[in-house]
Parts: sequence; C-alpha cells; structure tokens
Amino acid sequence: MSVLKEQSGIVSVAGQKLDQEISWTKTQGQAVSFSCKDNDQCTTFVYWYQKKEGEPFTLILDIQKGNCAVDASYNHPQKNDFSATRMNNNCDLKIQSVKVSHSATYYCACYKGIFTVYGYVFGSGTRLFVTDNTVRKPKVTVYSESNPESNVNTLICLAGDMFPDLVKISWKMEDENGRAVEVPKAEGEQLEQREEGETTSMIIIDKEKMYRNKYICSVEHEGGPQDVYMLKDKPTEAPPTTVAAPTCPFRNDTQQSQTLHLTDDSFPSTFSLNLASVVYTVMIVKSMVYCCGLSILLHHRRLGRGPSTCRHIY
Repeated sequence: MSVLKEQSGIVSVAGQKLDQEISWTKTQGQAVSFSCKDNDQCTTFVYWYQKKEGEPFTLILDIQKGNCAVDASYNHPQKNDFSATRMNNNCDLKIQSVKVSHSATYYCACYKGIFTVYGYVFGSGTRLFVTDNTVRKPKVTVYSESNPESNVNTLICLAGDMFPDLVKISWKMEDENGRAVEVPKAEGEQLEQREEGETTSMIIIDKEKMYRNKYICSVEHEGGPQDVYMLKDKPTEAPPTTVAAPTCPFRNDTQQSQTLHLTDDSFPSTFSLNLASVVYTVMIVKSMVYCCGLSILLHHRRLGRGPSTCRHIY
C-alpha cells in the first residue's frame, strides 16, 4: 500500500484496508456514488482521494460520518463536482454528472488510533470509467496442474475477455456444513498475476486436501460475482505415452529392448515423421526396381541382335 503523509506522525496502517467497489462504468452525464464499507474502525471523518494515471494522490474532501456533512472542500480543480450523500447508513462520495475528466481511481481513508500514533487506513480503491463501452462479465476458467513426483497440486483460475478488466479473485473451499469459506493462508500459498485484459490467480494445495475438499474460484467483477468449482475428477496431467522403437535385424538384444518415451503432444509429430520416412523408403525401392528392370530389358535386347557379321567380296 502506498504511504501518504499529511503531517508529522500520520502514516498508513500497513496490511489494513477498507472495502470498496472494484469499478464503476458510466457514460457522460450519469451520476455515480463511491462507498467506503466497513468503516466502523474510523473515527470522525472519512477522507476521499482522487488518483489519476501518472499523477499524485489529490485530496478531494472529508465527510463527517455522523451527519454526512462536508467539513472541508480542498483546492481541487473539480471541487464543485463532488458532494456527500447518505446510502445504506454510509456517507458516500457522489458525482452528480460525470465527465471524461473524472476518470480516475477513488480511495477512501480515515484515521485509526494505534497507541499514540494516528495512522491512515486506506480503501482498496474504486476505478471510474467514463465511456460508452458496456460492462462485460469475465469468462472464468479453472484447471489444475501437477507433477507426479510432487505431493502438491497447483490450482489455476483465469478471468479474461471482460470489461472493465478489473477483478478480485479469491479461493474458497466447502466446510463440513457445505458453506463456502475462505481458504486459510496456512492451507496453501496464493499468487496472482495481472496482464492487460486478464487476471490469473494460483494456489498451491496439498494433494490429499485437494481430493478431500471442494475448492472454488470466486471472482468479483462489476458485472456480478461468479463462483466456479474445481472438478475433482478432471485429469491434471496427461500420462506419458510409451512407444516401442522399431527394431532392426542386426541390433543386439539390449538395443532391441529400448523404448522411446513420448508425451501426447510429441506423438503426432513423431508419427508423421515415421510415416514420411516409410513413404520415402518405398519411393527409393520403387526407383531401384524400375532401374533394375530397365537394365535387364536393355541387356536382353543386346543379346537378341547376335554377333555382328562382315560381308566378303570375291
């Protein structure tokens, strides 16, 4: 998390966040509200920041939690565009009529007292897209990879082909009562990679637990949440294919007993190569037979003429 300092003694509280929506997609002229959930830990005010690409955090305003009054409106170039509104017992940031220039990420923050130091707790941020594009839910794919020599499975969840291209991916598992609960961090190591247009999340699970529990890839998106179950009976890795190597009449027993190990991917190409070799050999043999036949025919024609004779004049 980025650390912001407004004055001496004020720092961000590492590892703690307030919950926010992932994104909002609006066309020009529409209204939008940004909520800052689970802010019970905040004291009197909730602060709102705007963050544009390549620019620093800019403080917009601070809102009193109790009555949603705006205590201060800072010297922001668009300060008249922002206001406070009450929604679901929360005081939200509101833009009555969005413009393209409002496209940015909006973060809520608040003070939280920790002993004698006051720290900022920041939200996860909500990205605003002002565009005519429509929201498109992600296509979610789950699968597993494993090594036969390892005792762990890697579960992979891929979310792509979506707009906006922002998602939150978490891994869940069914408990003994059939309820979906977050996978404890001690159960498996989680990794996430974001690229343009897609997000991949991976979790490493012990094989015994993999076959004993049901694991779920939970994807949050502006278009709605999706829970995709990992199928237990799906093969995680194609077994290697063993193909006997062709034998030659003059090879010894050790050579004849050798086998060629191929994966399924390499088998079609190897088969095509062998087929091409056979065809080439047949063509060579046919050429040799044709040449031999032609040679025999020419030889017989020479024999049919007999020895050459000379005429004598008396």
